[in-house]
Amino acid sequence: MSTAKEHPRHSWPSRAIGFAAFLFHFARELVLANIAVAKSVLFQPVSALVPDFISYPLDGLSDFEIVVLTHCITLTPGTTSVEVSEDRTTLVVHALDARDPQGVCDGIKKTLETPILAWTR
Repeated sequence: MSTAKEHPRHSWPSRAIGFAAFLFHFARELVLANIAVAKSVLFQPVSALVPDFISYPLDGLSDFEIVVLTHCITLTPGTTSVEVSEDRTTLVVHALDARDPQGVCDGIKKTLETPILAWTR
């Protein structure tokens, strides 16, 4: 688990700005994911979807960061958090379209994890 010494807290104004940026990124991701899922459901044959479970690395995230990330993943259409490993190093995610598992992981890191870390560290 991460400690405060490993990740010194920024001043409250920079954390507030980071939180506002996170809310913006998350709202944007929600809209884009809703559109993507709607397009998949309405315009793609079922055989084109490749649902699968993906292991997502939780590199050095605190318990709080893991909770926020897992909730954000579950709230985002097309993905669901399934399980966190006992040692808190891996998160199992179910993705509606997992043709590119690394792409799903990269998307989670870019659109959810990075903005979360901007206000939690």
